Amino acid sequence: MSESKELVPIDSSIQWCLLSHTNIGKTTLTRTLMADDVGEIDDAAHVTTQSQRYLLQKTQQGDELWLWDTPGFGDSVRLYERLRQQGNPLGWFLSNVWDRWRDKPFYLSQRALLAARDHADVMLYLVNAAEDPADAGYWSAEMNILAWLKKPVIVLLNQVGSDTTAEQTQEDLRRWQQATQSFQSVVRDVLVLDAFTRSWWHERRMMQRIAPLLPLSKQPAYQRLLEQRAWLQQQREQASLAVMAEQLLAAAGLNEKLDPEQGRLLARAWQGLSQLTAKLGKSAEGEERLGAQARAAVQRLLQALRQADVQATQRLLEIHGLDGQAASQIQEQLRSQLQITTPVDAQAASLWGALTAGAATGLGADLMAGGLTLGAGALVGALLGALTFGGAAWGANKMFDQEQQSFRLSGDYLNASVSQVLLKYLLISHFGRGRGRYTSPAAPSQWSELAQVTVQAHAAQWAALWEQLREANTAGAATDAQRVAIMELLSQSLQQIMADLYPGLSAEPSVRDAESAP
Repeated sequence: MSESKELVPIDSSIQWCLLSHTNIGKTTLTRTLMADDVGEIDDAAHVTTQSQRYLLQKTQQGDELWLWDTPGFGDSVRLYERLRQQGNPLGWFLSNVWDRWRDKPFYLSQRALLAARDHADVMLYLVNAAEDPADAGYWSAEMNILAWLKKPVIVLLNQVGSDTTAEQTQEDLRRWQQATQSFQSVVRDVLVLDAFTRSWWHERRMMQRIAPLLPLSKQPAYQRLLEQRAWLQQQREQASLAVMAEQLLAAAGLNEKLDPEQGRLLARAWQGLSQLTAKLGKSAEGEERLGAQARAAVQRLLQALRQADVQATQRLLEIHGLDGQAASQIQEQLRSQLQITTPVDAQAASLWGALTAGAATGLGADLMAGGLTLGAGALVGALLGALTFGGAAWGANKMFDQEQQSFRLSGDYLNASVSQVLLKYLLISHFGRGRGRYTSPAAPSQWSELAQVTVQAHAAQWAALWEQLREANTAGAATDAQRVAIMELLSQSLQQIMADLYPGLSAEPSVRDAESAP
């Protein structure tokens, strides 16, 4: 949001001020909270040289939430030692004229303190979570300086990293909580808020903890801002769930048919599985035609799956305000970094690898290895027992007496596809704009593991849904009730994953309980 020029009653305007040592990530966090590429960032000291405020949020009632990005402190120990010698430390420092080139650290520190003194309701002080407080000599000097402002401070642990376990994060919190105990008069809380890996649950906790620190006169306005931000997040989740459900509905509804002659060939092939696997690749005309027909059906299914996945990814990016051109990057990341593994019957995999030669490079080898990467690249997901045909390991349609044999996606594949869409949502929803456009950050293996465990925990419910959808597809189309059921099960799964990722952070009501926008 651009800066407003309108006059707002002081009780309706709440202002946060980001402060920290230089090169800790204030502007990066500002971008993430704003969901916009504001300011200038670089891996260097003193990139931000002026204090700048941004309108983070505004309600229909005129309540405004402002965020100040400030220059980083520098040479803080020397600055604190000089201030200690003054009778009125801040008055002396802020009224002094510092040369922006010769005394750059002092000049920039003065800019930051002026913004905090004149505007901040709450000061948000960022630290590097990976840094040991005992090794960072600057932060205690800076905290002593902030204490002279007599305004509440919340310490935010930045640069936590998405691959950090919940136990490691809790240990980092305890370490910084212990380090800040001597500043209890000013430090009111120590929280996690990573600029690179955005988490709404962490953001919500921070906003809730700020509320009691504000003047009583500002709390009604802030409560309205809180309610609006929660409602906007619920709407984002609701829209995301709808997109994810549509992708799964599309996958469950796919059905490719062979012509009658090829259907009979396929039936006979499955009845003689061991003989056929030994002979596949030889020149028997019927077997060659069987392989070609099966490959063509597989290719059609892969193309349909890829198209649905690309469309869903594009829409999720739009919902979260990310660069739409990042779709292919996210799919490549899922394919290369997030993996589902399941044992596969060796004979079935041998036949499947032969039938799909040319349909997806390396597919047979991946199946024999017992695992397959996710994503919308060549494989478009974990094709584990993916195509339902004939019988055996693929959970197949055994109606060989039908005139027309059909291919469809098995429950195993559809369950793997649920893991895929959950992982894709986690990847997109956790991406902060701190680094600008999407650049494929590393995806943690714990997300993949949690997605698989969660899907397995609801395996019976998913199986019932797939059966209902097969019946619905036979009858014509899926019903709204089935679409809602998928969204509900996805919502439950995401809530469980988030609760495991961020223990101790209470969940908001389900998106289905969202009220009208405040």
